[in-house]
Amino acid sequence: MAENTASALVREVVAAARAEPGERMLALTQLLTEADAAASDVEEILAAVQESQQQTARLRRRTVELEALFSTARELVRLQDVTDVLRRLVQRAHELMGTDVTYLSEVDNAQGDLRVRYSAGTVTPEFRDLLVPAGYGLASLVADSREPVWVREYTRMADAPHDPSIDDAVAREGLVSFLGVPLAVGDEVLGALFACNRFAHDFTPDQVLLLSAFADHAAAVLHSARVLAESAAARARAEEAYGELERHLAATQIVGGIHEELTAAVVSGATLIDLVATVSDRLGRRVRAVDETGLPLDAGADARAGLPRRRPLTDAIRESRASGHAVAVVDGERRWLVVAILGADRVLGAMVADDEDAVPDDVARPTLERAAQVAALVSFKRDAVSAIRAERRARVLGAVLDGSAEASVLSAEVVHPLVGAAAIDVRGREGALTVAADAVGDHGLVTVREHGLVVAWTASVGAGAGAGGAGLVAATERVRRILAEKLDDPSVTAVVGATVDGVPALRASVERAVRDLRFLGPLGVSGATVRSDDFAPYHVLSSGEPEAAARFVDGMLGPVRAWDERRGTALVDTLVAYFDAGESRQGAATALRVHTNTVQQRLDRIWTLLDGDPADAEYRFRLQAAVRLERLRRELLGLPGS
Repeated sequence: MAENTASALVREVVAAARAEPGERMLALTQLLTEADAAASDVEEILAAVQESQQQTARLRRRTVELEALFSTARELVRLQDVTDVLRRLVQRAHELMGTDVTYLSEVDNAQGDLRVRYSAGTVTPEFRDLLVPAGYGLASLVADSREPVWVREYTRMADAPHDPSIDDAVAREGLVSFLGVPLAVGDEVLGALFACNRFAHDFTPDQVLLLSAFADHAAAVLHSARVLAESAAARARAEEAYGELERHLAATQIVGGIHEELTAAVVSGATLIDLVATVSDRLGRRVRAVDETGLPLDAGADARAGLPRRRPLTDAIRESRASGHAVAVVDGERRWLVVAILGADRVLGAMVADDEDAVPDDVARPTLERAAQVAALVSFKRDAVSAIRAERRARVLGAVLDGSAEASVLSAEVVHPLVGAAAIDVRGREGALTVAADAVGDHGLVTVREHGLVVAWTASVGAGAGAGGAGLVAATERVRRILAEKLDDPSVTAVVGATVDGVPALRASVERAVRDLRFLGPLGVSGATVRSDDFAPYHVLSSGEPEAAARFVDGMLGPVRAWDERRGTALVDTLVAYFDAGESRQGAATALRVHTNTVQQRLDRIWTLLDGDPADAEYRFRLQAAVRLERLRRELLGLPGS
């Protein structure tokens, strides 16, 4: 019986020693009592068994912790999804630490702020994305000290400044005690790992060591992720740079080939329009050439069709001149590339290309920029030739008009006979001669007279030249408009002289046209092209003094014009209709579509306003001349009643 009791006692001691702390202790005490063991022996045996239970429990716990750490290490070796690894790491730490909440904070920016990235056990969404500013809270204390830090009660923490927003988040989550350990690699702190309880708690050294071990793994994961990300980014940048280099080399070869083709075209005598056509063909885009004001250089009724509006186009030309590169222009829903053609001290023009996807931008832009450089050479050559030709032809025409050269010298400059002349007032603007000579072309000669220009037109201006000078007027008006545009002066005015059939008549026509230019100023006429023949009846009134005609009209009709302006009446128009009808009141009434009595009333008012005697034939002649000159002035100015 004693032997059986002893065996049972041994088995119970061994079982109790392997049990969890506190288990099987009552059964062991009963067996020791039944075996009549001494009280001192019972106490010693029970103490030994309790110590064994605690050691066994500690070993079991360490085994579980080591298994968790080894599992995390294996996942770290097979690192693929950083987010998943870190989330599971926080979950394992939460389970083994046995705390209410476990979370990982990562350094969020260069200032050192920490943000909660992964958490387990949290109940409030605000805490799961909590940002702790650098220098505040327990997280900053852990990061700054690089040592584990714990507090029994967070509200009583005095080692780091409190932030109201952080304190509110902690209170809403109900957290009381905190243990935080740093996530560090070398000298760099990547964040912190925390274990928290919703009650006051003193963390043990084993808990600190366990959380620190998980923190080491988390730091390794974050560091590995950073290295892998930087490596991937560097590889991507290297591949992008290599691809960019390949594209650049390919674009350079294409641009170089186009540049060689353009250079060869220039050597063979190509014009600017030829260059534009070549660039347009190689780029697969419509390319246009414009002058410095945005006017297209290719002729046609719809020449401006397909171009940006003048204002954004000229703004882009100025921007391109400043930068030296092509500039994108957006006008409405369309886009263009514009590059200025630059001379030594001015803009010679620009190339405008539709901004389409036919050719990559890194080919289109440098191609346009190189083409603009080549176009500048062509423009230099063209301008130099044009200037020399214009000066030579101007000297020839000037000498013929002055009588210092025979008419025969004109045969070397023009093929067709001279048919007319025109005088253009450009107010002495520099460069006007070259502009006008380019506009006139082979249809005539241009020279400088006083502060204006004189054009001698040939029969090549058109068949209308002999029909009352209509062809001369149209050709002169075109030149006047070009000058007004190029010189940015809308007041440029031109007078077309009478048709001629020889040099003597040409000289007379020029003198008369120049005199008529002076005649127009006092009348307030500018920015138009008029015929000298329209002023034939009034030349004698000027007496060689341009202001005389204006004074004459004002002296005769001043009171009547003033009355019309004040009252809004039509007394001057009534006089025009009256004289046109041969001084017939009935004829004037019909022309004006009013009653005869109305015409009589208007005439009575006119005679009271004027000082002259309407019965005097000489006075009526002068009045009629003034009325007709006033009508001509109104017609030229486009005023009402003309």
